[in-house]
Amino acid sequence: MKVIDTHSHLNMPEFKKDVEEVIARAKEAGLIACIVVGINPSTNKKALELAEKWQGYIFPVVGFHPHEVRLIKEENYEELELQAEDSVAIGEIGLDWVKEYSPRDVQIENFEKQLDLAKKLGKPVVLHLRGDSQMWKTAMSILKNFFPVNFVAHCFTGDKELAKKILDMGGKVSIPGIVTFPKATELQETVKFLPLDSFFVETDCPFLAPVPMRGKRNEPAYVIYTVKKIAELKNTSEEEIADATTKNAIKFFNLPIKAE
Repeated sequence: MKVIDTHSHLNMPEFKKDVEEVIARAKEAGLIACIVVGINPSTNKKALELAEKWQGYIFPVVGFHPHEVRLIKEENYEELELQAEDSVAIGEIGLDWVKEYSPRDVQIENFEKQLDLAKKLGKPVVLHLRGDSQMWKTAMSILKNFFPVNFVAHCFTGDKELAKKILDMGGKVSIPGIVTFPKATELQETVKFLPLDSFFVETDCPFLAPVPMRGKRNEPAYVIYTVKKIAELKNTSEEEIADATTKNAIKFFNLPIKAE
């Protein structure tokens, strides 16, 4: 079974002491690639450093998270544009109207600015979108202004109706380990609905470890539990889910690797 963790944060302090062991476990579990996502200037830099060290296995995504944009200056954008040339996507970017660590107007301004950069460079975008229906309405309205940018809604936990809206706009969704949680019935119903060519799998590690690792530090190797749960929900084999999500990820991020 060959799998790709499409959203990890191996660039965060939680992995500082043992990232080599974490990557070794990922390879042992069958992962053929791992995408490392930045959220601010320091983690963007670290994502690129990890990709340089593990060329062909780790692929970087750089961007400014909505929590972080209140701290971002113009010179950070100049650096981001240079870093984006060596990255497979811009992210994670978007809107977070749950915690609102950055004011909404600042979030919107920076979301649009990064979408503009992605369109200019021909890069897909990894979206962090959290909030009520008004947030989703705002985000989708903004996105339409930057088409044909390719996008994925990372760590998707929404219902079938929202998933359908994303797919109708040409987007993808990425399913986290939350799908293994017993109470995540709405997301489980969404997964049953999703066509095989419409989604990826991710850990969002070090956060959101799946069952049976819940409560521990999450890591890329644990994405296999998400694959197992999705296979169960869709009444198919783990190999079919692994194969489909891997091919989807390779195509979306334009990765220089083969699924076979």
